[in-house]
Amino acid sequence: MRSLPLSDPGTPDVTSPLRFLLHTAALQWAPMVIGSGVGTVWLLSQAVLPAAIGKAIDEGVVAGDPTALTRWALVVLGLAVITATAAIVRHRYGVTNWLTACFRTLQQVGRHTAHAGTAVTEKLPQGEVLASIASDGPRLADAFDVTQRAVASLAAVAVVAVLVLRTSVPLGLVVLVGVPVIMAFLLLLLRPLQERQRLHRKLSGELTSIGTDTVRGLRILRGIGGEEVFLGRYRAKSQQVRAAGVRVATWESALEALQILVPGLLVAALVWAGARATVRGEITPGDLVALYGYAAFLTSPLRMLVEAADKYARALVAARRLIMLLEVPPAVHDTGHAVSPGGDLADPESGVVADAGHLTAVVCDPPEDAAVLARRLTRFDDDTRATFGGTALLDMPVTDVRRRVLLAEDDAQLFSGTIREQVDPEDVHADTEVLDALRIADAVEILDLVDGGLAGTVTERGRSLSGGQRQRLALARVLLREPEALVLVEPTSAVDAHTEARIAGRLRTARAGRTTVVATASPLVLPQVDSVCWVRDGHVVARGTHAELLDRDARYRRFVTRDAGVPVPRGAKSDVEGMA
Repeated sequence: MRSLPLSDPGTPDVTSPLRFLLHTAALQWAPMVIGSGVGTVWLLSQAVLPAAIGKAIDEGVVAGDPTALTRWALVVLGLAVITATAAIVRHRYGVTNWLTACFRTLQQVGRHTAHAGTAVTEKLPQGEVLASIASDGPRLADAFDVTQRAVASLAAVAVVAVLVLRTSVPLGLVVLVGVPVIMAFLLLLLRPLQERQRLHRKLSGELTSIGTDTVRGLRILRGIGGEEVFLGRYRAKSQQVRAAGVRVATWESALEALQILVPGLLVAALVWAGARATVRGEITPGDLVALYGYAAFLTSPLRMLVEAADKYARALVAARRLIMLLEVPPAVHDTGHAVSPGGDLADPESGVVADAGHLTAVVCDPPEDAAVLARRLTRFDDDTRATFGGTALLDMPVTDVRRRVLLAEDDAQLFSGTIREQVDPEDVHADTEVLDALRIADAVEILDLVDGGLAGTVTERGRSLSGGQRQRLALARVLLREPEALVLVEPTSAVDAHTEARIAGRLRTARAGRTTVVATASPLVLPQVDSVCWVRDGHVVARGTHAELLDRDARYRRFVTRDAGVPVPRGAKSDVEGMA
């Protein structure tokens, strides 16, 4: 029994869809070879069964020899036992190959997306990423399940052709000519089916994207009364997906029917020709029974070969889409080897400097610049010149940066699990430490809202909690890690004023002596910080305490207090602009 997920899924070959599939097969060649071998035994034991039955009829029934009849009956029984045993083993290896390929692909995609980070969703729609993970991996794995049956089917068709040729050359030629003709006809029908499958897959990805956007923004949509507009878009797109699905199902049902009808015509032709040959005395009654058995048996490998062609085509399409995802370059390249002694956290591009061991606030106008600045300060991607203790973050190993400089954005992300798992996902801290982090984030009350305290369950994405509760749990999670430098983006934007004031005071005490940056314009948080960097249009224009900036910078005062009535002297300049 193979352990899943794999300890090492390997590195995918993304040069082409075919090479992607072949490389994946090479990584699991042993079960593929064993499965194909057992599958060949499974079908060959069925292929020679009609020959054994024919011998039993000719040598046992027609000739009236009980010994021969018994001997060939035992042969038939032995072949049946071999078929049943091989079928069990073949199915086991088929499932093994499917699961291994599926898990390998999904692990490779998971590792790449984790490494590439936000670069994936910047290049591809979120719905497309979700659809690739949900459907393309299993479709690609189907090719590894069907391969062993395809190999066995080819071997079985070849053996049956030889057996029929030995019985009658004209009848053997019917098989040798008829099988390729049937395969070519059925494969031609696959092309329009595959085109419809691609369209259905594309529309499904677009529908997933619309659904994801609608669900994520449902609260906003309801606030502005726009949910009906997006529901209408979703309804219209879903009808397109439904229509595309019906077209796919129409062709699939037609192909299924033809896979029975067309080989059935070959069976009829072969039996008809065999019956005439028997009447003419060219073959024996046992040979006729064997011919019928061969013809009836051929319908199975022929269907498997068509199924294999269909699944290979789907796997190539899935591989092509997965390659699009796997080719997205990571936002961060780990090439650094420098060691930082720690110290000030600085962003030369904006002029922001967070003094070592101090609590620094960054007030940005426009506010959306705060997220961009925070990502530069923590090397969220390689588009940064930020330094930590004088050492460029680009020169440091990524693992070292992630361990020592931590970013907590305002979009709190939670996963299914317990409260404890949300705060301490690595499970390396004691309960008292977890509770202390919850206390600092003013999140202890959440324990009373779920059954089990720290063992209480949080639903997917924390949907059972309010926005403020999710935000406080996320804040407790980053505080528990105790990084040397912590960058927080609007950590209290979703809580009420009293809670915000408590968190601000506790945050100052908890992070005493360590570098902390808070991107916020909250008048309840700013009085608690050691210094404020006032950033306008991406550059620091003033620096000082909150009280100092209120006194000497009218623009800052108006921005922070949200008071449009605060006059701004004509031609007034901030400290930095004046010095310039």
